[in-house]
Amino acid sequence: MKKLIPFFLFSIFIFTDAGAQLTQSNFISVVTPQYMCSGGSTRLPYVYRASVTGLLPNTKYRYYSQACRYTDFGSGNSGAGNPIFINGSNFRYTTSTSLSTPGGYDSLTTDSQGNYTGWFGFVHSGNARFTAGNYVYPSITLDSVGSGSTFRRYALNDSILVLQFADSANAISGTGLYGISLATAKNIVTLYDNVNNTGRPLAMAIVESEGIDASAMPSLVPYYVDSVDARNGRWGTVIPNLLSTGVRRINVHRLADATIASFNTDADGIWPSGVSTVNPSGGSATPVRLTQQDIQLSVSNTGMNPDGFRLEQNFPNPFNPSTTIGFAIASSGTVRIRLFNTLGKEVSVLVSEEMQTGTYEVRFDASGLNSGVYFYTLDFSGNNGAIYSESRKLILAK
Repeated sequence: MKKLIPFFLFSIFIFTDAGAQLTQSNFISVVTPQYMCSGGSTRLPYVYRASVTGLLPNTKYRYYSQACRYTDFGSGNSGAGNPIFINGSNFRYTTSTSLSTPGGYDSLTTDSQGNYTGWFGFVHSGNARFTAGNYVYPSITLDSVGSGSTFRRYALNDSILVLQFADSANAISGTGLYGISLATAKNIVTLYDNVNNTGRPLAMAIVESEGIDASAMPSLVPYYVDSVDARNGRWGTVIPNLLSTGVRRINVHRLADATIASFNTDADGIWPSGVSTVNPSGGSATPVRLTQQDIQLSVSNTGMNPDGFRLEQNFPNPFNPSTTIGFAIASSGTVRIRLFNTLGKEVSVLVSEEMQTGTYEVRFDASGLNSGVYFYTLDFSGNNGAIYSESRKLILAK
């Protein structure tokens, strides 16, 4: 019997060690960006949504997230990069990963099937894994039911291509892009190369302000620090320089459940302000800048089935500085909602995109306008030939 004990202990050691090796399993992408960037002094935050499967039901696990390469598979190394923990509406960043030291991990709780679906994030570092041209796989490291000892290392089933900030036109060069919008802080933005929301997004970003002190994130790319960080409704990312379609759709996903809260589309990737996202060449020094004229990101589907076309009176009215306008379209087609002053001059475009049948709301911020009476007009051109137009008056009282 004594001879069996060492063998039994050795068997446990072998099983535990094998379980802690990095495998590409049990970590399934829900939505993951195609691209990220490289550079020790041009870092960006990244976010993706994924499911962890095959764990004990209704159980809490400690974890941290990083990114690895295929060469890490089968090893006891989870990769590199610094985690962004997203726990409910709380965002936290760390440069030190540890399943046993408070601050080095966060926790997730599985459902009755032993699965968990949520948002995960990381910031790339100067590690060689993040060399332009490499493909990296987001990874998750889990402990053994709160023990603090490594239990499983999983790599995502989707990879991300690393780009370098540059003005050259090649497959591994990218340009910064940031948006100024009315999107709700802490929600998630996805960018697509088509208006139909199909395929994987080009990029994903967190809407500021997420509550993380940028001084804790060393070496963020300058345009993010100067024009994005801690500014409500702003977000920043990177897109490839070889992008003949341009960015044609931008979604905002609710943090709570990933449903689309609002979106804007553009049929050719050249947005209403004249800014082009087609084959950019600005690198990190000259990022693409989309404004509220391009992407208010404030149109939301209320989920109600329309019984016809209508444009509702804005509420509140009078207002200062923001108001909400409801409208319904009874068929799919092109929707334009524009604002005019009393002289008939167009002063703002609130909506200009292809939309499906539904009832919607658009939030309008008039901070840049003078007090006075304005008129807003809904013009609809349906794919089935339907045409509808209606106007209403609003009052801005500052």
